[in-house]
Amino acid sequence: VLFAAGDQGVWGREGYGTTYHPDFPAGSPYVTAVGGTDFIEESTIGDEKAWTDGGSGFSDEFDTASWQTDEVSAYLSSGDVDLPDDSKYNADGRGYPDISALAGEVNPYLISYKDGTFSAVAGTSAASPVAAAILAQINDKRLAAGKSSLGFVNPALYAAGEAGKGYNDVTEGQTAGSYSGGF
Repeated sequence: VLFAAGDQGVWGREGYGTTYHPDFPAGSPYVTAVGGTDFIEESTIGDEKAWTDGGSGFSDEFDTASWQTDEVSAYLSSGDVDLPDDSKYNADGRGYPDISALAGEVNPYLISYKDGTFSAVAGTSAASPVAAAILAQINDKRLAAGKSSLGFVNPALYAAGEAGKGYNDVTEGQTAGSYSGGF
């Protein structure tokens, strides 16, 4: 089950405060949370950064999932990232999002509705179906090759990340949600 990570950055639906507010169910270890990226340059499909309003963080309800322990530990101890003050988040919580897709407004998705009028849309609710479609394509290829479907995909996603395969590691931007801070 894929779920949008939220569109308020680290502050979640509760809004700005003294601590970050992880969203549910994105912070649950039982879903694949889909976060958001944004293109760096307008009118160019190219380099990406974290979408500032994309939900992210560490759950206050669930511990770090076993399949993400190594990646979360490496992230928190790398020294390569400018982490927020540790009083703002639960470093022992389940980290999310698991994956991300385009969600930002620099080059948003365009949809046609009503009488053929186009409108721009953005957000992790737009990113999540894109990620679901990609996983569906992978499952189609696996099934056509006589293999099983992926099933619960999170352990495989993190194993591929540890192996350094299959990802565009987005290292620019923060999920501050129109305020300061974020990851």
